[in-house]
Amino acid sequence: MLFGLSAAANLASPLYPLFQQSLGMSDPTMTALYATYVLSCLPSLLLFGSAADAFGRKPVLVVAISLVILGTTLFGLASGEVIGLFLGRMLIGIGLGLGTGAGIALMVEASPARRVWLGSTLATMAFVLGTGAGPILSGAIAQYAEAPLITPFVVMAVFLTVSAVLAAVMPLHRPFTRQRWRPTWPAVPGPMRVSFNIAAITGFIGWAALGLFLALLPSMAAEILPTSGPLASGLIVGAVLVVSTGSHLLAPKFQPRAAQTLGLMLMGLGAALLLSSNLPELGGAAVTTLMAVAAAATGFGHGLSYWGANREIDDLTPPRSRAGITAALYLAFYAGAGAPAVLVGALSLTMGLITAIMIVTLALLLTTIAFIPVPSLALTTIRQSRGLKGQGQTAEPMRTSVPVRLDGGIGSVQPTAPIRGHENDIVSTRIDHDSAAGGTGGSTRRPAT
Repeated sequence: MLFGLSAAANLASPLYPLFQQSLGMSDPTMTALYATYVLSCLPSLLLFGSAADAFGRKPVLVVAISLVILGTTLFGLASGEVIGLFLGRMLIGIGLGLGTGAGIALMVEASPARRVWLGSTLATMAFVLGTGAGPILSGAIAQYAEAPLITPFVVMAVFLTVSAVLAAVMPLHRPFTRQRWRPTWPAVPGPMRVSFNIAAITGFIGWAALGLFLALLPSMAAEILPTSGPLASGLIVGAVLVVSTGSHLLAPKFQPRAAQTLGLMLMGLGAALLLSSNLPELGGAAVTTLMAVAAAATGFGHGLSYWGANREIDDLTPPRSRAGITAALYLAFYAGAGAPAVLVGALSLTMGLITAIMIVTLALLLTTIAFIPVPSLALTTIRQSRGLKGQGQTAEPMRTSVPVRLDGGIGSVQPTAPIRGHENDIVSTRIDHDSAAGGTGGSTRRPAT
């Protein structure tokens, strides 16, 4: 279901130049068309993100897929009217925002007890793989079909209908607790806000880098390489997502913050290469090579950073609020995905499309470079704990209590050996020390280093 939702949302990416030629749409209108589904996703996540925590996962998923089917069908059948395209994109965005939190929460909760990382990893892989498969599918069909602006959407509508049937027969999962739903801003618990903010900014940058390829690279390739068709554009765009999906297989070998840092570095490299591809003295073969390498670096970096951000928040999120907090995190992701298209559309009112894309790419590169050290630096303890500072001594021994999930709740274990793999969790540290008078206890809380 996650695969189908994300594939439908990005199905039209390589077809934008064809729509522009067919309907005589301007560059700002085309970028606005792409951004419409992102801008409709954000209020959907905001208003309905916590609905799956109140009503359960299955009902929300069924409604979400139904909306995306309607939007996909409308987008294909109304390809001759601009207003129909915008309305279809809006319905797809609302459905995607509604189903994202529910689908990812369901997969995380279905993870085996001994492999709690599996649900999060497979959820992000399905979402990213669908995002890449959509452009490849539409590009391949449009290259050879007699109705290139209709056939891809009919095929996707059939696939989504099958997914809707599977969702309808899925066992009903009750909410963890009975709670009343109302449209509110998803609340993030205080102890995890620093980690949440870092993950949100990392995800914003990652999806902004991806947005450059999804929304703008087909038009850029068509202008720089006039002989490129929808299949070539679809393959370039899809390759970014396929590489991103493959990197999820390697990502669990890293700690979440390390994955975010490495991902940011690779995305910075991809943005630099994309800038270099616009040098006037380069030939067609060199431009294609630079775009391909930029796509690979961006895809690998996006996969690592996206996995790291999701994994860290999944570890820290209470089960009863999982869908709502996931929706809040995806607010940042979708905002990043739509930001390049909106900025380029605004800039293209006063300058050429390629110049606008290069300016946005340069801004993204500088932002990425500035943020690269933040995930790792946030783990470094700069200031001594007040409890220890006041006593003027170090403490031995130290016992660390790590939060774990037990039957849907939160428990804790106190290991006798150092714990690896929980460097990013907020841990409770109890320090016992004896005094000459017979022993006093002190306690303090600090982030693990």
